[in-house]
Amino acid sequence: MDENPANKPQEERRQKFSDYFYNGVTYVGVFLSLLTFVVELFLFAFDFMGDGHNVYLGIFTYVLFPVCLISGLILIPIGALNKWNRVRKGLAPRKPRTFFIDPALPTHRNAIFVFSIGTALLLIMSGIGSYQAFHYTESVQFCGMTCHHIMKPEHTAYTQSPHSRVKCVECHVGDGADWYVHYKLNGVKQLYHTIKGDWPTPIPTPVKNLRPADQTCEQCHSPDKFYSSFELNRTYYSTQVPEEPKWLMRMLINVGRNDKTQEGIHAHMYLDNDIYYAAEDEKRQQISWIKSADKQGNETIFVTPGSKWENQAPPQELVRKMDCVDCHNRPTHQFRAPQTLMNQALSMGRIDETLPSIKAKAIELLSGDYKTEEEAVTTIRKKLIEFYQGELAENFPQYQDKVTQAADTVVTIYKNNMFPEMKARWDAYPDNIGHMNSQGCFRCHDGQHVAQNESKAVITRDCNVCHVIIEQGPPDALQKDTAGVPFVHPFEDDGLWQEMNCTDCHTGN
Repeated sequence: MDENPANKPQEERRQKFSDYFYNGVTYVGVFLSLLTFVVELFLFAFDFMGDGHNVYLGIFTYVLFPVCLISGLILIPIGALNKWNRVRKGLAPRKPRTFFIDPALPTHRNAIFVFSIGTALLLIMSGIGSYQAFHYTESVQFCGMTCHHIMKPEHTAYTQSPHSRVKCVECHVGDGADWYVHYKLNGVKQLYHTIKGDWPTPIPTPVKNLRPADQTCEQCHSPDKFYSSFELNRTYYSTQVPEEPKWLMRMLINVGRNDKTQEGIHAHMYLDNDIYYAAEDEKRQQISWIKSADKQGNETIFVTPGSKWENQAPPQELVRKMDCVDCHNRPTHQFRAPQTLMNQALSMGRIDETLPSIKAKAIELLSGDYKTEEEAVTTIRKKLIEFYQGELAENFPQYQDKVTQAADTVVTIYKNNMFPEMKARWDAYPDNIGHMNSQGCFRCHDGQHVAQNESKAVITRDCNVCHVIIEQGPPDALQKDTAGVPFVHPFEDDGLWQEMNCTDCHTGN
């Protein structure tokens, strides 16, 4: 076969590339590649010079457009091979030729040059893009804002939390290739449900597949550092008797220890005993079997009479060794209860505490059942203003500014803590720190877990083990004692609380 360029027709000699590259599929590939390449250069420059906080820019730059670029480049040789195959079979108006590459031919040299330059640019852009895509998929913007409607509750709570400067992946993924692959594969499943539109509401807490605390929390929080106590101050306002003064409480939380004789809350994990437990529910709120193992290998098992595990040991796969997240289960994604939020807003002066019945009315509105956030915002503002227009009657004008400020604050509280579209709020996500609005400490310290040995010891329910109240009462009649004062129930004390758990009355609303 004569391939001498001098013997070719004039029209063919004017071609820069082999005749096989002149086909519709290759044209589409070239157009798509060039267009995407130019757009990618622009987006790369924009992203590097910008603040990098635009979540949608990252999606297009490092996820969508690279796929288009690679697809276009693949179409170029596919079109050429397809045409060569058609010519070889006699389906195209050109005699079949043996496929070969000859650098002596100008058309082949041009193709080799373009392919080499294109491959080099592709490799460079792929390297940069892959690096940026990896970091982009590890970013807070990707985790919390890509699926903004779905992850809005978690992302909103995260931005207000003490861990708002810690990346999501540092807790949810951590270090190590095996866990990285595990979570990325799990992410594919989540993406499938997102596209399908059948995600659960609210989003389940990943109780079972979270990494151990020693691989996440303890990368920042050292378990070797112990603290004896820290001071906690609380201000409470009555809902039942509006004319009652506020109630102050100051207590010391016994976190760690100073010496061998003083133990605190963190003794559960890092001192002489290891604690294991089994729960009867997926959220680990009904703990009926507990095992304490000391360093000498002595074990004591506690069970709740009449429970599932009273006469048999739980399956090994249900037994968990206690660590940080068993109490600190909402370290970042905290959804506060209306009762707590209103106490905070009133004590901080964000709402005027002289407004009559403001706490009771605001809690009622915050606890309402709404279908959308827009409906909630409109209803809360409207009903709160209408309430005071009737409650204050002719005195409303002099309170109007305070009522407006209160309405704005209550709306902000709602938008930051309740998310009706996703059914995410405080009662969907129990917080195990404390015991006011969820079982928390009382999951184990309920006075009902009895040792299965001759001692018949009971896990203590003594409040002073965890905290000591040093001040309590109305501002003008505070009880004070650094050694501790007996707890008095704010506003009313009929003694019934001594036989009950806080959650028997306090549901947060």
